[in-house]
Amino acid sequence: MTPTHAGALQITRESLGFLEKAISDLPQEALEWKPLPSANSATVLVVHAVTSTRFFLRAGSGFKVSLPDYRANERREAFQAAGVAKDQLLAMVRDFSAEAEEILGAGTEDHLAASVELVSNDAMPVAVRNGAGTLMAAIGHLREHVGHVQLMHDLWLAGQSTGK
Repeated sequence: MTPTHAGALQITRESLGFLEKAISDLPQEALEWKPLPSANSATVLVVHAVTSTRFFLRAGSGFKVSLPDYRANERREAFQAAGVAKDQLLAMVRDFSAEAEEILGAGTEDHLAASVELVSNDAMPVAVRNGAGTLMAAIGHLREHVGHVQLMHDLWLAGQSTGK
């Protein structure tokens, strides 16, 4: 595994640990709760964080990926996720940690330097990056959603302590 892929694995695992911690002490109803009707639930955010990170780690590690297929399938399904048991969400996070090692273990120096062009079939723009930049974007995106789930955790607990 290249040092860059190893670093990506380290940060991915650290992030997944934060994600696991943020949902582990919440009741099931908190995972479906939304602070606003237009917001995403913690369940949606966890499923999306795992599936999107998988997609972009694969893209940065030399796997052939299709952005339109990802958006039409995994991404769409993630944003419709509901009623997933907490144990299933935790297992998804834990299982992805091992999967991330397999994905990143396949990456080479050539993959890091190669251009990753994700062809889009809609109006959502996609930056052209090399493999290293794609890995960094994957980690940044994962951390963004980990922060969202941590905030949902804190908002839920604050609402419970104030009776709101």
